[in-house]
Amino acid sequence: MKLIDSNKLPKLSRNDFFKIPNLVRSSNIPNSEKIFVVSHDLDIPVPFHKHDFYEFVFITNGIAISNINNKDIYLLPDSLLLMNLHSAHSLKVKDPKAQVINICIKPEIFAGGVFAEFLQQDNYLCNFLCDKGNNSYLYFSPTSLSRYLPIINGILSEYVTNNYHYNYAMLGLLLIFFDQLSHENYYSYTGIDSLSLNVISAIKDNVQTITVQQLAQNFGYSTAYLSRYVKKHTTLTIKEIIMQEKMKQAKKYLSETNYSVEEISRLVGYKSVSYFFKTFEKQNNVTPDQFRKTVK
Repeated sequence: MKLIDSNKLPKLSRNDFFKIPNLVRSSNIPNSEKIFVVSHDLDIPVPFHKHDFYEFVFITNGIAISNINNKDIYLLPDSLLLMNLHSAHSLKVKDPKAQVINICIKPEIFAGGVFAEFLQQDNYLCNFLCDKGNNSYLYFSPTSLSRYLPIINGILSEYVTNNYHYNYAMLGLLLIFFDQLSHENYYSYTGIDSLSLNVISAIKDNVQTITVQQLAQNFGYSTAYLSRYVKKHTTLTIKEIIMQEKMKQAKKYLSETNYSVEEISRLVGYKSVSYFFKTFEKQNNVTPDQFRKTVK
């Protein structure tokens, strides 16, 4: 599942880009709104800015770069960057086709009622939102975020159908999203940097034959160090990233070609067709043949 079409959301004009530090005062956003959603293309840089609201930054297309504390964080499609009230960042152009959706929540939402009760819990998400610790952002990879896309789409759809205002249904979905996200085990306080991005790119370019050992040798690190490093930044092990890329490319072959399952198994680097079959079914809850029938 993909996020809702960002073209259906309010667009920031080029003039509004440079009003980002005063985004809530932008002509696109009513001052009275405690929750608002905007989307924009990232074909020009966004200058360093800070908000007086919580910001959920979703990347729906392309790759964006967020500079936080003088560190570049690479945001991949269908990933999420969550920023609290201490966060300050700028956005750099990496891919001019990159598109961003921002869900912005003013702290008044958490001032009372069930949202205030939620914030009193002792978990990583509530502690982050309450600014406990020195972490100014949380990163969720596409893999982590994928299971939440239906509810995120529900939140965005409610906003659109309610004429670009929040309503009780949107608040309810947002609370469910917070609650589910608070139980997520795969999140990062560091995010994807240039090294981890290069590792991901190397895996994509050589998915048929690449191994952890080859990656470590190519990048000049021990396998143990590189594995720990990538896990810290991406929330996934290198083996998990390799497997997921194999599955992604297998799905592409299944949906866009008439290659046999045996041929696809070989193309994505599995020597055993039966092992590929079992792995695919375990990861996708359908067999390769069943998946092909659903997309053709």
